[in-house]
Amino acid sequence: MEQTVKRKIGVRDIMTIAAMMVINFAIAMVIGMVTLPFPAVYLYGSAGIDALIGATFYLVAANRINKHGLLFAWAAVYGLIQGVMGYMFLVPYFLIVALIAELCMVGKNTYRSAVRNRIGWMVNSIGNFVGCAVPLWWSWDSYQEMAASSGFDANTLNMQLSMVTSPALMLLGVVITAALAILGTLFGQRLLRKHFQKAGIVG
Repeated sequence: MEQTVKRKIGVRDIMTIAAMMVINFAIAMVIGMVTLPFPAVYLYGSAGIDALIGATFYLVAANRINKHGLLFAWAAVYGLIQGVMGYMFLVPYFLIVALIAELCMVGKNTYRSAVRNRIGWMVNSIGNFVGCAVPLWWSWDSYQEMAASSGFDANTLNMQLSMVTSPALMLLGVVITAALAILGTLFGQRLLRKHFQKAGIVG
C-alpha cells in the first residue's frame, strides 16, 4: 500500500534532510569556488549547476521522507545560511521562496511524484538564482564591499550589475537555471530507480 502523507516530520526525517542538505550545500560551495574565476559561468550557471547536481540528493530525501514541509525546510535553511553569512535581509526572501516551493507540493504523496518534484525543485532553484540579485537591488554599495571581501573582482561585479538591471539577462539566467534543474530531476529520478530503490534506500 502506498504511503500517505499524514505524519509530521520527525527526528529521523530531520537527520535525513540534514545529511542530504549538507552534501548539497558542500557541493554548492565547491561549484561557487570553481566557477568564480569565470564570471559568465558563475553568474548565469552556478545556480543551475547546483540544481543539476543537487537534484539527486533532494529526490532521495523527498522519496524517503514523503512528508510535507521538506521543500520549505530546504529553502528556509538555505536562507538562514545566507543570513549567517551576513545577508540577513535575504532570510525573508528565502522564506517566501520556501513557501512558494512548498505550495507546489500540495496534495497527497506529491513528494513521490516525479512531475511534482520536478516543479518544486525548479521553483526552488529559480528562487536561488534570483536571490543573487536581491543584495544588489537592496543595497549596491554594501554589497560591493562584501563581495570584494569574498574574492569578487571588478569585472564580475560589473557583469553582475549588468545582469540584475536587465530583465532580458535575468530571464536568460532563469531559463538556464530552470533547464538544468529539470535535467537534474530527470537524471536523479533514473538514479533512484536504478540504484537507490534497489538498495532499499528509498521506497
